[in-house]
Amino acid sequence: MKKLSVLLVLVFLVLAAVPGAFAQEKITISIVAGEWWYSEEGLSSVGGSIAGADQLREYMELNPNIEFDVRGVPFPELDSTQLAAMESGQGPDIMIVNSVTVGSFIDRGYLMPMNDLIETNGLDTSIFFPGLYNSAVVGDQVFGLPLDTGTRLLYYNKAMFEAAGVEPPKTWDELPEVAAKMTDADNGVYGLVATTGERWVALYEHLGMYALANNLNFVNPEATECVLNQGDNVQAIQYWVDLFNKGVMSQDLLLTDTGSGREQAFGNGKAAMFLGGFWAADVLKADYDMTYPDDYGIVPLAGTDGDFASSTGGWIFTITRDSKHPQEALDYLAWVLSDGERLSKFTTIMPSTEAASKLSLQGEFYEPFKMLLAQPNTRHPIPLNPGLPEQAEVLRNVVQSALLGEMTAQEAADSFCEQIQGTLFQP
Repeated sequence: MKKLSVLLVLVFLVLAAVPGAFAQEKITISIVAGEWWYSEEGLSSVGGSIAGADQLREYMELNPNIEFDVRGVPFPELDSTQLAAMESGQGPDIMIVNSVTVGSFIDRGYLMPMNDLIETNGLDTSIFFPGLYNSAVVGDQVFGLPLDTGTRLLYYNKAMFEAAGVEPPKTWDELPEVAAKMTDADNGVYGLVATTGERWVALYEHLGMYALANNLNFVNPEATECVLNQGDNVQAIQYWVDLFNKGVMSQDLLLTDTGSGREQAFGNGKAAMFLGGFWAADVLKADYDMTYPDDYGIVPLAGTDGDFASSTGGWIFTITRDSKHPQEALDYLAWVLSDGERLSKFTTIMPSTEAASKLSLQGEFYEPFKMLLAQPNTRHPIPLNPGLPEQAEVLRNVVQSALLGEMTAQEAADSFCEQIQGTLFQP
């Protein structure tokens, strides 16, 4: 017994002489993301916040064995930087990925399925809005967890509507007739301003908005087959052709503008309505001194069956195939996402969970946008997949041809499906 006591004393003396002998091994979690997420100054083109950096420090205080190696990248360079890291086999533990890019990363095998990691952590994935959560799920494999997004609806000019004695539309079916009543083409005033000069604006702000509210599809939910040319889905193009033929939209803006022309036409009294996200309010205030609810109103448009829906975009948390510490990385992500207050501070746009959404973007103006976020069919108009950027451009081109009468809506849909063969997930 005496020998054992002496041995224990010697062991403790040795351990005491070795610095950190009782400390846990340090783990470094690497992150590559837009520079605004973890900016100390919180300066960026999308609003920015110091919350990301503050939360890293808080997490390290709670978990002394964890430290972070963060690389912030300017938005124009983010996709190429993340792609280069993955192609070289030097991917970080965590990437915050643009949602329209994540499909190509999944298809190339660059992202790690999270199912087992989520189960080990115990994260309740029902906290996410369904349309956002399912955006990075392929089959039954979870390749990303949604961070944030934005929804869109209809803005209308109150003074113009009151002068015309017209009520704003409440449905997509009512929109063409109301737009016709608000159009004075001889004086360059149109009922609606819409644009297809840029692929993402064309898809997310216009084509996708009508399609989602009316349960029409460009490709199937699994993103393995083009279905735009099947059944009623072609109406997703025909609606805009018919609307254009009514003469209620400026042809120049519709075909060439990349998006900013909507607020400009609306702010200058040249358009009575436009479709846009909540961020358009900042432009209207800054450039045209228009404020809600004095100068304009907002309304979500219901589909033929009374359904509401909106396109969504946003950012997605992912863990790469090269991660050296995937479980620790997932644990950090779950810590950010599972707490409503924490997530609401992390992002300056619409958070991916109901709990965080209740705490962010407070005020009457934001409530319709939040209502749309919770709708079952609010999602990406084309499910995220490896060829999404190409598909958006093809769709823009064929729709413009249909608008100009160079092909019918059915021919445009057929052409779209033919051109995107091979760009979808392969069944």
